[in-house]
Amino acid sequence: MKAKTRRYIISLIFLLILLSCISTITYANDKGESSSINRFNVVVVLDASNSMNYTDPDGFRYEAISQFTSLLAEQGNYLGGIVFSNHVSAQQDPSLVNSQANKNEVTTLLKSVMSHGVTADMGYTNIGEALSKAVDMLLTSGSQDLPSVIVFLSDGNTEMPTTDEQTTSLNLKANAIQAARENKIGIYSVCLNANNKADTSEMEQISSATGGVFKEVSDAEDLQDVFNIFYSLIYGTSTITLVDDVFPATGVLETPFDVPGLGVEEVNIVINGSANSIALFDPAGKNIDITSVTSETFTLIKITELTPGTWKLVTKGVPGDNIKINMIYNTNLGVDVTVEPESLNVAVNTPINVTATLKSGTNSVDANEQYSGYSATLQMMDAYGEIIEELPMVVSDGAFTATYQPAEGTYFLNVRVSGNHLEKTSSNIGPITVSETAGNTNSAPVPKENPIKKTVYIWPFKGGNLSIDMTELASDPENDVLHYNLVSSSFIEGTDFSVNENIITLDHFSLSKGSFDIKVTDIGGLSCNVEVIVTSYNVGVMTCIGLAIAALIALLIIGGNIWYWSRKPFRGTISVQSYSNGSYKGTPRTPKRGKCKLTAFQLDPLGLDYNKSYFQATGQQFIWLYTNVPIIWNGQKTNKVRIQSGAEVTLSIKEGDSKLLYVRFDSRMKGTPRGPRRKPNTRRR
Repeated sequence: MKAKTRRYIISLIFLLILLSCISTITYANDKGESSSINRFNVVVVLDASNSMNYTDPDGFRYEAISQFTSLLAEQGNYLGGIVFSNHVSAQQDPSLVNSQANKNEVTTLLKSVMSHGVTADMGYTNIGEALSKAVDMLLTSGSQDLPSVIVFLSDGNTEMPTTDEQTTSLNLKANAIQAARENKIGIYSVCLNANNKADTSEMEQISSATGGVFKEVSDAEDLQDVFNIFYSLIYGTSTITLVDDVFPATGVLETPFDVPGLGVEEVNIVINGSANSIALFDPAGKNIDITSVTSETFTLIKITELTPGTWKLVTKGVPGDNIKINMIYNTNLGVDVTVEPESLNVAVNTPINVTATLKSGTNSVDANEQYSGYSATLQMMDAYGEIIEELPMVVSDGAFTATYQPAEGTYFLNVRVSGNHLEKTSSNIGPITVSETAGNTNSAPVPKENPIKKTVYIWPFKGGNLSIDMTELASDPENDVLHYNLVSSSFIEGTDFSVNENIITLDHFSLSKGSFDIKVTDIGGLSCNVEVIVTSYNVGVMTCIGLAIAALIALLIIGGNIWYWSRKPFRGTISVQSYSNGSYKGTPRTPKRGKCKLTAFQLDPLGLDYNKSYFQATGQQFIWLYTNVPIIWNGQKTNKVRIQSGAEVTLSIKEGDSKLLYVRFDSRMKGTPRGPRRKPNTRRR
């Protein structure tokens, strides 16, 4: 297949994908306002490993990146770059873009480093360090008022010269993904899999986990199409093909194109092919001075002073030469949505009137004719966000309007606007509760803990696993039935984990650290999100051997102590009597060595477990008494009492208790002091 045909097919497929997606990320308030300040913090991360010399020998990646950055609105974005191999080799923190020169600084940086062979210092692929640095740059140097994205190009997987460096890179990658998830940084990645040897699952996981998009190409020439798609997805626009043909016999090609009066801030015209001269005319036929960026494979014309209407581009070239002209809008289209009644708790049979006002930048549009070329659809959703009905809206009094009369239940709504090759969706409004008695109150579910942190140890020959019961993550103040939805995860479903009913089973760990974002919704449409962060540790074979040796040493020490103390002789008589309810009971014993349990003395119950309480021989003129619960001795609570030969000890379970335990030890060792002895059961109270 010819390269031209292949690129056309790829562009068509990507365009279809784009049209099926909701446009750019929107930041909105609870009134349904979508942002029309279409600016981002952007960091481009470029692989400079040695293999890139072979997968893209002609440097098409630089052309793709140059076109991407040139498309950015002339002012207001923040742009930075990273080049990496074994480590981050060059970087430029995100900074405010106010000119093409600012953009060129980043593209020049990205071209500044390239591996020439594989060494311990250069040529490998340290994805973890690169992404970690990119996330850190966005958090520290990007504008706090703008959303952030990373555009990431590599031709392979994490590959480092040593096992330790490989592990470090993978851990950095896991932490970078988690940080990106927590800070809503989308990573758009493309794998240049020219030799078909790359495991694309790594880069696909990076994008999926962070809300970005992954693409794979086998030919470096197709990178330009992919970067165009990324631009369209991030900035909520689309690529419009104006010409894909050859110069006619006259060598002059006149190409008309339309600029709408609403929602377009800049127009980018991208020309691929050899054009000897280019002229631009506005709707009045006036020849407009051109501001262009020229590269090896494209010329980009940026029009910032716009007049609505039909413009004309005139290009001259050699008859029969290929020429392709695309148009990409930089949009500032916004949507404000209001509902009547304003209360989100309404009675049955009350109509809901929805008004959607379009905005161009920060300016609202209130003239019907300015809505030309756009259509709007009211989307009604149930309590869990599933679309249940779509209604076309009409233009009236300078806005799109529609009326919906819902049955009893809970609803959300939004408005989707499309036209002029643009699409914009407002944020959701709701929950709107429709009931017989308006004004009922409802409280959102409450996480039992957030975030929830779990640790898993992965053992050799056994692995590790974790089960997460989503029903245990949150509670509802009204005790409503809750609905659980796994919104996203760092881990790969079907490879790392599975979901059955409301149980998540994680039995493979492609990341050393990852998370699950779980949405818990009640029947009234209110919800909370719970994050479960999972950290895993690989327990290596050598670690297991070390633990086994340590355990063996501990067992030997314990066994030695047991043997040592079990060989110690008592060499005397132990007299124990219980006193309870006015009577004494107990039988003296003369044990040989080791331990002697209190069960041997036939005592009345006093609150001790006689099977777990015992005397320990020392081979000296005293013994120890160990009890299963604390006892009172000399006014203090203790589980260990020293019984000196010839001395009598009085013990009780509680202070002032009438139930007592009398203990005496009489050693037979020479030189032992002996106190007066009493006959059993003759003690006076």
